[in-house]
Amino acid sequence: MATLARKNLNNAIALKNILLATDFSDSATRAVPFALTLAAHYGAKLYAAHVIPEEAYLLARPEFVERILAETRDYAGYKLNQLVAPIKKRGRPCEVLVGDGDVCEALTGFVQKYEVDLVIVGTSGRTGLGKVILGSTAEEIIREATSPVLAVGPHVLADASAGFQRIVYATDFSPGSLRAAEYAFSLAREYEAYLTVLHVVEGILRNSAHLALQLTEKRLREMIPPGNELLYEPEVLVESGPVASQILGVAAELAADLIVMGVRGAGAFGQTASHFGSIAHKVVSLARCPVLTVGHAQKPERD
Repeated sequence: MATLARKNLNNAIALKNILLATDFSDSATRAVPFALTLAAHYGAKLYAAHVIPEEAYLLARPEFVERILAETRDYAGYKLNQLVAPIKKRGRPCEVLVGDGDVCEALTGFVQKYEVDLVIVGTSGRTGLGKVILGSTAEEIIREATSPVLAVGPHVLADASAGFQRIVYATDFSPGSLRAAEYAFSLAREYEAYLTVLHVVEGILRNSAHLALQLTEKRLREMIPPGNELLYEPEVLVESGPVASQILGVAAELAADLIVMGVRGAGAFGQTASHFGSIAHKVVSLARCPVLTVGHAQKPERD
């Protein structure tokens, strides 16, 4: 798998169709500039999508449901058209999508129907009972999406119009994180960005620590293909300690514009989560820059 991923790192990822998922909340609105900027940069078609949740009409009397849905669809369409107005004015292709029912299920349907290459979503990143809590819809999208997801959290300071100048790619060598490498390298080439390839060894190394770090660094360097066409030689970095905190710390220290990492699909954000999945949850919630999550089953589209 590592060898295959290494060969693929010289390929360019095509973003032809981008979907912005929004519920019109403040947290969702923060993702809009990134959707507009990426669609313009890649010449992609932008789909702005809103799903009317079941609770909006579940308790209504049956004879009123259709009228409620019609009025809500009209309002949602109006709001979506306002969001995409800047890109429409520049003659870029875009389309508004309004669905109803189970939010994640409807969005998954949009992703499949319109062959979406990237989903963009805002997250709330609340805290409670000692935990970081994403908005439930955003969390489900990140966990279940069949395409990569760019999550824009409440602490994001990056300017969308500036593009990605510094990218931190965090890997635990799992299949999902190796798949994410293809996006990290492609984006670094596309934006002529500095790329840091990071692995965090959890806890404190006591026995043969120096050798362990050396071997891990060697493994990271072996992931970098020759002739990668990057403007800058990737920096390889091995840290030890709490994984999520180290990823966030490195990204903050480098003033990164983007973190790229893998997630392991269903269950990746739950109590019984895979280890790296729970880390992804914290990173997405607290990062000062957008986080691109890529699952193992997601297949990049290439030019």
